[in-house]
Amino acid sequence: MFRNGADYAVYINTAQEFDGSDSGAQPDEAVSWGKIKGSAKPVKVHCDATIAFPLLVAATFARRSHSANSTN
Repeated sequence: MFRNGADYAVYINTAQEFDGSDSGAQPDEAVSWGKIKGSAKPVKVHCDATIAFPLLVAATFARRSHSANSTN
C-alpha cells in the first residue's frame, strides 16, 4: 500500500503500551514493519478519537481555507 513507508503518521487512540495490544504499540514498531519511514516524524495522541479527530480535521480545513483566502 505504501511503497517504502508513509511520510507522516498520526496515531489517535487510548491504548496503553504495556498491555501488548497492536494499538498500544509505539511508532517504532511501524517503522520495523515498513509501514512508516524511519525519517518520518510520527505523532501519537493519547485521546479518544471522537474528540481528537474532529479537531484535527477542523484545523486542517481552517489552515487550507486561510491560505486560500490569503492568495486571493
